[in-house]
Amino acid sequence: MAAKDILLSLDLGLKDCFYRIRREVHHGSKVIYVVVKSLDIIPEESQTYGPAVIRELSKLNVWYSAWNTLTVFKDEGGVRGEPDTFEPHALSKKQILGDYDLLSIFELKVIESVKVRVFRVEWKGRKCFLKIARFGFELDWLAQEIKVYHALAQNTPPIAPRILGYAFEEPFHRVVGFVYEEIIGRRPEIMDLKTCQIALQQLHDLDILHGDINRDNMFITPDGTKFIDFEDSCIGPMGNGERWKEQMSNETQSLAEKLLDETGRGRPLTLGNGAS
Repeated sequence: MAAKDILLSLDLGLKDCFYRIRREVHHGSKVIYVVVKSLDIIPEESQTYGPAVIRELSKLNVWYSAWNTLTVFKDEGGVRGEPDTFEPHALSKKQILGDYDLLSIFELKVIESVKVRVFRVEWKGRKCFLKIARFGFELDWLAQEIKVYHALAQNTPPIAPRILGYAFEEPFHRVVGFVYEEIIGRRPEIMDLKTCQIALQQLHDLDILHGDINRDNMFITPDGTKFIDFEDSCIGPMGNGERWKEQMSNETQSLAEKLLDETGRGRPLTLGNGAS
């Protein structure tokens, strides 16, 4: 049976483009990665449309061979593909904290795409969220967020969703994401300043600086304010102690202004009642 390929993700740069593709073969599914080193290899009108991307790439002689990553480039002989010149990315063992469930990314039924790296999914009949590193350069953001969510897991009352498991891709059971619980609530208004201040102080008492406080990274729930999106966070104290205190103070002082912000900065592509 011929492989069936579906474009999952892409990152279009100024000079190159990365593609993340699901490949279905007789023994199951895996994720393959392609870097196209020159943007004139694929016609501009086809660079971001999944079926067109697959159609262009499948013209390569090597396309249906067995490989996990492919580098596509031009030389004197034309357009060529060189298999497995780089390894598919994954979190390191040191970055995989705790004893959470390990699940295949294809076990998760995608309900909707919230952001390019965040998906509302269903797992074992439960609605939750999946966040991934689509490509290697996103791993540090993912690892930092996992570190904070794991640190907050035992906090009572909870001020962030809890991690439910790690998501892996084949081949090699590579961990590239995590699944966390859905929070039901609403985004805060200025009238919620006090409850947001209390939750933010709890975060600071744990020496965690959120780093990206805005209305779309906070939810008002019956249990108080909960935070999401810790990619820009820091667990401290970092460097000079006085500087660290100043950063936390600045974050607290900016809270009222953030609650009044109507620009929608940080807002997901799809809005609903769940945290993303």
